[in-house]
Order: sequence, then C-alpha cells, then structure tokens
Amino acid sequence: MKKIIKMVTAFVLATTVILTGSFASAKVHASNDAAKYIAGADFEAALHGQSNDGREILFALYDKNGEHIAYINDGMTHVYTSYTQTQTTLKNVGAAEKYAVEGTWEAYFFKAGDIPCLMTNDGTIYACEYLDAYTVSQVMQQD
Repeated sequence: MKKIIKMVTAFVLATTVILTGSFASAKVHASNDAAKYIAGADFEAALHGQSNDGREILFALYDKNGEHIAYINDGMTHVYTSYTQTQTTLKNVGAAEKYAVEGTWEAYFFKAGDIPCLMTNDGTIYACEYLDAYTVSQVMQQD
C-alpha cells in the first residue's frame, strides 16, 4: 500500500511541476540602463554624428544633481559614464569644448561653419546634428 501511495504522490507532483513549470513563479525584469543611470537627470544636449568612413556616434549629456553623465553609443555598444568639461583651443580649429570621459576617452566639440562637429582623441571627426531628449530616449530603448 505504501508503494502505491508513493507512486500516486510522485505522479501528482510530477504532473504539477510539468503543468505549472515550477512550484513558484519567478518574475524577471529586463535591465534598463537608462532607468539606472539617468533617472531623474536633466537632459543637457545630444549630438548624432557620422564620420567620412561611415562610423556613427551618439553623444548625450545629462546632469543629475550636479553629477555629469554622458551616454555614448557607437551603434554597436553603449555606455553611461561620468565626464568633465573644459574649454580648450584646437590647432586649425579654434575654440572647442573638451569632454573627458573617465580619463580614457576624449571628445572635442566645435563648429565648422554652421555644422556642429565632434572629434575624438583618435582624430576621427564626426559631422553632427542636434537631437532632442525624446529621440535619444528612443535610441536608449533599443539598447
């Protein structure tokens, strides 16, 4: 009799697991980098640029309670990171704003006539257009 009870119990337990998937449901929430890093931040400015060789960049700036946060997307990867901004002068360009990202990457913003440009520390120059906060948020949702 014990053997039959064990078999029936095992059958009911196995059926329950198979039909429900588990004993308790687990909720999985997708990671949202934007919510983690720039929630409550003020949008400052954003540029989308393309280089002569077809590379693209999206560079957006935010201020969160005095902390400067940059969103950088090169079409393949993205990062949210802190940055510092200083004024500088570039040879053959003139006045520019230098954005240093955690001491490893730099971008220089300047205008060539009416065209906003970014030049990265590897010498790549991107001809840019300004983006609004909504457009940048749409790109972030694709990350």
